[in-house]
Amino acid sequence: MILFELHFQVEPDKRAAFESAFAEVFAPAISRQKGFQSLKLLRLYAPEVIAEIQASATEYQYQINFTFESEAARRVWATSPDHDVAWPKLSALTSKFFWRGYDLLAAK
Repeated sequence: MILFELHFQVEPDKRAAFESAFAEVFAPAISRQKGFQSLKLLRLYAPEVIAEIQASATEYQYQINFTFESEAARRVWATSPDHDVAWPKLSALTSKFFWRGYDLLAAK
């Protein structure tokens, strides 16, 4: 199994639209793909909480984590017509983004 992380910088005035695009477009598109396992949208804590707990600084406010049964299955998603619709709707609402992939070694 693999875990893929997408990190996004989203301006404050676009955050509601970003969250809606995730829920209404991205999540349905990815969840119907063969080999798809799980999906999570994470939003960074508020700045005052980050300061209070002395967390590491980052310029990325959102993260999407998803798992697929294999990297091959994720690559099929990445070249699918669903991806060609969902990814531009999400990425257009961001200032910056990057991604990482991992082999998932253990999960509960």
